[in-house]
Amino acid sequence: MSKTVSLLSQSSGSASSESRLGAPQLYCYHNEIAPVRVVKHHGPNMGKSFYGCAHWPRTCGFFKWANESNEIRDLQLVIMEKNVIIAKLEHETDILKAEVTSLKKKLAKKQDLVDELSIECTERMLQMDAVFAKKRMTYALIMSSGWFLGYDMKFKAGSV
Repeated sequence: MSKTVSLLSQSSGSASSESRLGAPQLYCYHNEIAPVRVVKHHGPNMGKSFYGCAHWPRTCGFFKWANESNEIRDLQLVIMEKNVIIAKLEHETDILKAEVTSLKKKLAKKQDLVDELSIECTERMLQMDAVFAKKRMTYALIMSSGWFLGYDMKFKAGSV
């Protein structure tokens, strides 16, 4: 989540929270609380409050008028809500990726098992073919010997 806040402060120019007095606290691009300052120079903005960089005069360039802070805070809240949704979706994506990886491993194991069973079935079918071939050969020998014997008996009896 700190990564999200850091990105938030860089992308929108500030992050916001409420101070003890109810005034919003904004964060400058250094990700530090931007203090409320007052324009002291003579001119049309004299006396107006603004948020400036915490490292003034070596500023990061962060500047917001104090009366703009409610709009900024509303937008920042929307951004933070979206970042929370994104974080949840990224977490769900990570869970789904892990589940896909697990399912791929299970599929590979099952495929290996199918391959092993296929080889075993082929070997058994070849063995059965060999057994049936022997049985057919034996049956053929028995039949031919029976036919021969029957023919021989008919021949001896003179019926041929």
